Amino acid sequence: MYLDERSNILLKEVLSNPDTSNIKLEKKFHLSRRQVSYSFQKINDWLESNNYPAIKRTNGGKFIISPVIMELFAEKTDEQADKHYIPSETERAQFILLYIISSDDELSLLHFTSALGVSKNTILRDMKTVQQMIEPYELEVSYSRMKGYELKGKEWNVRKLLVEVLENILSIYNGEIYIQKFINVPKDNLITIKERLAEVECSLNLQFIDERINLLPYILAVILKRIQKGKVIQDFYHIDYRSLSDTKEFIAAEILIKDIKHIPKEEHLFMTLQLLTSKILSAQFLADHQIPELTKALETFLHTFEYKACIAFKDKAALLERLVLHMKPAYYRMKYNLSTNYTMMEKVSEEFETIHFIVKDSIAPVEEYIGCPIPESELMFITIFVGGHLISSGETIQKKKKAVVVCPNGVSISRLMESTLRELFPEFYFHQALSIREFHQLNYQVDIIFSPVPLQTDTKQFVINRILSDFEKVQLRQRVLREIFDLNTSVINIEQLMGKIEKYASIKDKESLRDALQEHFTITTTSETQEPMTKTDLSLASLLTPEMITVVQSVEDWQQGIQIAAGQLLKNGSITENYVEEMLKQYPAMVQHIVLRNVIAIPHADPEAGVNRVGMSLLKIEDGIPFNEKVRVHFIVVLASTDKHKHLYALRQLMSISKNGEEISNLKISKNPEQLYEIIKKYS
Repeated sequence: MYLDERSNILLKEVLSNPDTSNIKLEKKFHLSRRQVSYSFQKINDWLESNNYPAIKRTNGGKFIISPVIMELFAEKTDEQADKHYIPSETERAQFILLYIISSDDELSLLHFTSALGVSKNTILRDMKTVQQMIEPYELEVSYSRMKGYELKGKEWNVRKLLVEVLENILSIYNGEIYIQKFINVPKDNLITIKERLAEVECSLNLQFIDERINLLPYILAVILKRIQKGKVIQDFYHIDYRSLSDTKEFIAAEILIKDIKHIPKEEHLFMTLQLLTSKILSAQFLADHQIPELTKALETFLHTFEYKACIAFKDKAALLERLVLHMKPAYYRMKYNLSTNYTMMEKVSEEFETIHFIVKDSIAPVEEYIGCPIPESELMFITIFVGGHLISSGETIQKKKKAVVVCPNGVSISRLMESTLRELFPEFYFHQALSIREFHQLNYQVDIIFSPVPLQTDTKQFVINRILSDFEKVQLRQRVLREIFDLNTSVINIEQLMGKIEKYASIKDKESLRDALQEHFTITTTSETQEPMTKTDLSLASLLTPEMITVVQSVEDWQQGIQIAAGQLLKNGSITENYVEEMLKQYPAMVQHIVLRNVIAIPHADPEAGVNRVGMSLLKIEDGIPFNEKVRVHFIVVLASTDKHKHLYALRQLMSISKNGEEISNLKISKNPEQLYEIIKKYS
């Protein structure tokens, strides 16, 4: 008789936590009262069949567990572990996989029933679980009388699976005993590998963490067995040989394989990756010269974090050093899509939630360097490093509401909305703007959503215009502060104020005074909240040079206007034809959200559609294009950016021009690119 997986999990839980109760078990494992009771009935049947006393309960629901049963969790010998421990269905599947990967024999059902002590029918059921486990690795289990059970697929994928299986088995109760049983490697061989790993540590001047130093001998032992059987990696096309052969770990890996003659270079590289991806407890020095760009990316991450969190790290160099030490193996794991086993953390602790939010919003430089998104589990570790450093240095981060802009439109509009709202609400942490699909897929935990369209969500949301006037900003800020913080702020009526001033003073320039008062009483950007211009920010004048400006009398329609406006960007190679086609597809007609103040249209598409470098081009149409019954648009500016940031500074300058009625009139009467450029320069 064996226990099903649910009963097995519940038994382990009460043995490790005897003070638990039925209610706690129901809540923790999402079970009904009947399911828990049924499982404990099966547990007691199993205990009695193995001559153990049943588990009883008090009237208060507490468990009464005999000390004899508690011995199940004491350290056991190999023989005792087999007798007392009840592997779950998933664990048995892991054992079967390890057996297949590491065996020298042609395996049959008899081998599995004998090794696991279960029936043939149970093994056949477990084989279905095995197949489900290996599908993501593009592997399958096959059987023939000649070769027995074996894995079919690429050796690279078998190795990835091997590492994950060993990690999982090592984490279970007495896992190392099971590993030794199924890989069938002589103890002398394991001792030799451990001694050589100690040589590697000396050679690299570092110390691997205990978990990894326990795991590596088994990984290497099974790999060496497979190499000797001719199971070698042949397709290493996705690995850059030079980037790994230049590392000290490549040289150190020779210590591990010095007894093997004619080892393929692919196997040497794989051994190198096992060292590079091993977490390190300490190191005598950091080999920054090997991956200097990673250090730079982490420096940029910390700088961005400081800016967003409004703090300055104490002893930032020490934090950077710890992050580099941690991220070097993580870099290779993520870059080459190797196994990770961060099962110990399901979510970040409550005290670090705010820090985690800012980490996720600041990590882009590191993701750009690695070339892939950083998994949530790895982000949690980075959060712990940053949070631990803040605690140890006595720093705190002010708790703020977390907000995000969710916009169904293009990159430029969403980033412009985000930038505007960051300035308008310095009280909030803003996550990078998301599309509606990204918002639902990524499931970010935020307090407030700003969006131009209503969303299906329980989170507090404010539906706003894509481009806000100064008065709309004031209204929005008052509404948000009232609803979020229960704060009431009075509205300054500029016209009433102008009337009071006129009553007691003569005004030389009413319009300028009105604008100045409006600006003064509107929440605007301050030096404390405005994103600083960086070397990568490009001004409007640097992009819209006379060569990028075209003047025509008329166009047939909106789509021809886009094509002509994009002409200069196509000519200088900033964009491809596909980018133009994508704009025409996205905007078959002029729509409100891409027209600034009803005067300047800004069609654009995502960078992936065909942007080679940042650029802008301007088309002035003397006769204009009908936008609605009352308005004709005379200016089309095509935007092209390689990311979500580099064009934003120029776009804000363009927005400033669109607000100024006098300058728009001057642009309309300008006859050539040079005259248009002179006006543009004033805003750059």
